Amino acid sequence: MFELFMNSRNTYAEVNVNQFLRNIFEISKKCGLQVAPVLKADAYGHGAVELAKACQNHGVGMVIVAFLEEALQLRESGVALPILVLNYFDPKFSEEAILNDLIMTVYSEDQVKLISENLKGEEKLKVHLKVDTGMGRIGLLPDEAVELYNSIAKDPKFVIDGVYTHLSSADDPEDPFNEKQMDDFKSFLSKIKKPKLIHISNSAGATILNDIIGNFCRAGIASYGLQPSSKIKVEYIKPIMSVHSIVDFVKKLSPDRPVGYGHTFLAKSEMRAATIPFGYADGLPRSLSNKGSVLINGKRAKILGRVSMDQIVVDVSKIGDVKVGDDVVIMGESGDESITAEEIAEIAGTINYEIVCGISKRVPRIYV
Repeated sequence: MFELFMNSRNTYAEVNVNQFLRNIFEISKKCGLQVAPVLKADAYGHGAVELAKACQNHGVGMVIVAFLEEALQLRESGVALPILVLNYFDPKFSEEAILNDLIMTVYSEDQVKLISENLKGEEKLKVHLKVDTGMGRIGLLPDEAVELYNSIAKDPKFVIDGVYTHLSSADDPEDPFNEKQMDDFKSFLSKIKKPKLIHISNSAGATILNDIIGNFCRAGIASYGLQPSSKIKVEYIKPIMSVHSIVDFVKKLSPDRPVGYGHTFLAKSEMRAATIPFGYADGLPRSLSNKGSVLINGKRAKILGRVSMDQIVVDVSKIGDVKVGDDVVIMGESGDESITAEEIAEIAGTINYEIVCGISKRVPRIYV
């Protein structure tokens, strides 16, 4: 019979809940706004239910998700906080949103009409109107959005709880498009009766840009201590996740001995190598083959050969007495060394968001 929690390969992702809350507090203190953490995509791979409960227990006023299902998961787990849903939902589920006291995003006349047709009871649906100031995804242009806003305000089936837009280039504070988007949003706001909540700032907007509009910000990547920009480092946030595995085999490699699929690595001289039960199915990008590193006993060990689905092999020739069972840091700190999501992303040719979202479900999360 299996135990309730089994970790047969001693592999896990450790999530520091207190650091998550500290990041939110620091962002709020620096930008002068309330922070609503974005918990979409299972909190960017960190675990939405656990972090939402921490928010609820420590006075955070609202959390944000991408889709209706994500919001319902939080409700089913006992999270009673206001929840804003950012993206599309089929209008036939409008009553479900009301029953679960959710705040839904609206962004077009056709969508609002279909939602209205699906609302049969007397309860009103809380909504935030999304305005497209330049992101080009969902939402009407500012002048059209004014008309839609006024139309929704007259509809007895809706309560407009807020309005928002999304900055496309806040990670580059020198981009003049930031100012254009903010000016367009200010123009929109000047033409409506302002609702309770107004928001434009994402993580980069809240931590890097100085011109603040609204009364709260949506902090996604920065809540998890990950950098929202490659141009400016935000010093007051710290990563909340570290990823660990173990050494499961140590061996000597003789000269010309190959490692991995396609024998893309051949030992040039005698060396020691260690095998680790962690691969691309766990979230380590295959593009780190022959490029990336892990940390063992506070030192870097380079990946040899291709990253396999379930295993990697690393060079431990210069790390002293490496033995089976030693801790391996895939992402995080060991001694004076660290490997960040940003470093992994740079080698992989992607962004830190993708790295943490990609840590798969078969890597257990441990909350501290």
